[in-house]
Amino acid sequence: MLSMNHWRKYASLGAAALSGAALMSGGVAAASPVKAATPHYHFELITKSNASPYWLAVKAGADAAAKKLGDTVSFEAPASGTDLSTQISMFNNAVTTHVAGIVLAAQQPAPLAGPVGKAVKAGIPVVTVDSGVSPAVSNSFVATSNVKAGAAVCAYGARLAGGKGQYGIIDFNEISSTGIQRPKGCRQGIAPFKAMKYIGMQISNNDVATGKAEAESMLTSHPGLKLIFGANDRACLGAAEAVQALHKQKSVVVVGFDADLGEVPLIKSGLIKASLLQSPYTMGYTGLTELAQIKAGKPVPKRVDTATFIITPKNANTAKAKSFLAQYGAAKG
Repeated sequence: MLSMNHWRKYASLGAAALSGAALMSGGVAAASPVKAATPHYHFELITKSNASPYWLAVKAGADAAAKKLGDTVSFEAPASGTDLSTQISMFNNAVTTHVAGIVLAAQQPAPLAGPVGKAVKAGIPVVTVDSGVSPAVSNSFVATSNVKAGAAVCAYGARLAGGKGQYGIIDFNEISSTGIQRPKGCRQGIAPFKAMKYIGMQISNNDVATGKAEAESMLTSHPGLKLIFGANDRACLGAAEAVQALHKQKSVVVVGFDADLGEVPLIKSGLIKASLLQSPYTMGYTGLTELAQIKAGKPVPKRVDTATFIITPKNANTAKAKSFLAQYGAAKG
């Protein structure tokens, strides 16, 4: 039988062993590990401009994702969608301040590719949304398939025009990926309609009044014009106003892209026969979410095609149309 002194000796040795085990596990007993805190990141969203409800809807999506994840996101954009030097400066400043990642809608694909590639190599992930870079050096690209979408809405317009006559395009620029791809898709979509002849394209530079003047010139110079495609919201509005001013609503089909300015009433009235709706809120939400996944060491797809919908006077009041229009209204809360 052990004496009291022996019991005290064994108790002391046991306490020392437990103490050593605790030290070896970082000062905490292995049975009760301390859970590491989830890191919180600060990201940057840089869009083409800050002057459109479309980009504010992208921002609303990014804000919602950041809030859900417990992260933060800043928003910057040039006042003009053609101020490339300012956008590049904003991007480079974000890299210099070592933000955790950047969501970018590139004004031009080639000039932004270099800065994006350098950021990715420096360990700052970049997800491009809506408008990507070329070559595709970003971690992921989240956008509408603009060639397919342009083809779909123009083919719809060609059918409404009876599959014959002339058609023209009012584009917003020829330097962004969207400005290049949508007209390309439009011409592909109309190509099967052999009796439709292309008369050319004018550039509105994102100005409704310029688009209207260009469309009026088209209509005056080409009496056989049956279809005009406006490649973005402002281009489409300009074309619609020209058709209305010249009282050609019954003979000329106007189709376009987006519906974030004054297009919805004109679609419901039939002045605009169709418009391709995108998912700007989803782009912002997905882009921010992908940055968080990259920071967590998880893979993300190189390309994500977001959903689209062709809104027409006949379906403008359906639940599906309203769900897509809500994407554009997301910026209003």
